[in-house]
Amino acid sequence: MFETLSLILIVTVAGFVQGLTGFGFGLIALPLLGFFIPFKTIIPLVLLLGLIINATLSVQLRKSVHLATISTLFLITLPGIPIGAYILKQTSAEVLSIILGIIMIAFTSYQLLAKPTQKVLGLPITLATGFTSGILAGSIGVGGPPVIIYSAIQPWSKNEVKGTLALYFLISSLLAILSQAYAGLITKEVIEYTLPAIPGLCLGIFCGIYAFKRISDNGYKKLAILLVFFLGWMMIAKNIFPL
Repeated sequence: MFETLSLILIVTVAGFVQGLTGFGFGLIALPLLGFFIPFKTIIPLVLLLGLIINATLSVQLRKSVHLATISTLFLITLPGIPIGAYILKQTSAEVLSIILGIIMIAFTSYQLLAKPTQKVLGLPITLATGFTSGILAGSIGVGGPPVIIYSAIQPWSKNEVKGTLALYFLISSLLAILSQAYAGLITKEVIEYTLPAIPGLCLGIFCGIYAFKRISDNGYKKLAILLVFFLGWMMIAKNIFPL
């Protein structure tokens, strides 16, 4: 019973964060669920729950999505994945995660302190973002931060940022789930954890959506930057002090 209640609480909180910002579910849920669920079960569990969240947000914000940007990002993400896998063979995932955490903290600190003017990011930056995301996905399985930062500093409305992120992560999670299913990792145990978590997930999502509607574009972007800053520290901490 304690395990089930803990699962529901964690999923509800993580669902609220992603319902509000459009990202953060996996980075929050993964380390917390690791206290009582086997790691091989957590990954497909989080992917399945993330699929539900991202599908919901993608449908809700479908008119605000930058489809051309997503297409370009994915086109260049794919060749970055095998390069990331090669890099992982040359160094440890922990070192790469810590470096990524430091970059996230440094970049968000600059955004919060210097408050640079937002401007449209051109094709070279878009390609660099997608390629970096592919490298990170292929090495440590976390390709989201570059895309989150890229979207947050564009002169887009909060709906455009959140909708574009939601569809990007929907496609990513769907591809990952298909590969997990092919590898036989979507087991009966994963489904048994997923089903009781869905009510809490739905509660979190819709509370997050409710809060999202009540913040300004500027307030949303500040919140997104602060969350990336916090997640950067989490990434460092969980690799320096593993469970």
